[in-house]
Amino acid sequence: MLEFAATGRPISQDPASSAFLKSWRHPLNSSEDRYLDGEYLASNPTWGEEDSAWKARMIHALWQRSGLALPGSVAEIGCGAGGILAGLRARFPDSVRFEGFDIAPAAIKLAQQHAAERLSFHCEDLTASERRFDMLLCIDVFEHVENPFEFLRTIRRIAPLVVFNIPLEMHLAGVLINHQLWTRRHYGHLHFYTAAVAFETLKECGYTVAAHRYISRLMDLPRSASEYLFWLPRKLLALASPELSARVLGGTSLLVMAQGRDA
Repeated sequence: MLEFAATGRPISQDPASSAFLKSWRHPLNSSEDRYLDGEYLASNPTWGEEDSAWKARMIHALWQRSGLALPGSVAEIGCGAGGILAGLRARFPDSVRFEGFDIAPAAIKLAQQHAAERLSFHCEDLTASERRFDMLLCIDVFEHVENPFEFLRTIRRIAPLVVFNIPLEMHLAGVLINHQLWTRRHYGHLHFYTAAVAFETLKECGYTVAAHRYISRLMDLPRSASEYLFWLPRKLLALASPELSARVLGGTSLLVMAQGRDA
């Protein structure tokens, strides 16, 4: 994840350390660079803000269904533009405190518009922090990370309960049109999952699933012509089996609440 200089500033923001960093890194760019140098912002100027209210609603609904205790503190790693935390702040009681963390200055700049009482944002690498929370959100994050296994094991210590949203992008329709390559270039996704592989990955990294559900913004809130075109086939197949619909037609994510074994 993001390295820090002796000054305490992220190396990407420290001129002297940046030169040293470039001298030992592999000649190929780090997967993090696109979030720091403006490449990701250029391709995704809203940083996914338009889906945030819907994701917040899905997370809150799963928490309610899970029967788990009310968290006193909630952090989000890779918070992006901050809309998910803002949506959750409006849904949870006033006793809950929210903090968002992202390594991308551009994302935090967008997120600051949501800053309010009990909701703050920080441009820092939460995996390098000693902070602890009751609940951690990891929403559409670990598919971006070069080593997801190391990342998943590292964040286990941050909170006893972790909420994941995992896009299920390894599906038949996507393979036929090479959608995974487009997603890699446009969104920076390095890893692609089916539900079975996602569950197995969490298990191998020390998590026990407490609750889960399949969610689909494309079915709940279609926007483009192609989303409307596939709405009915996805909906019909999902009525029979959400997991099968995800494997065949895509457009689905796996929302998981998981507890670390050492929590």
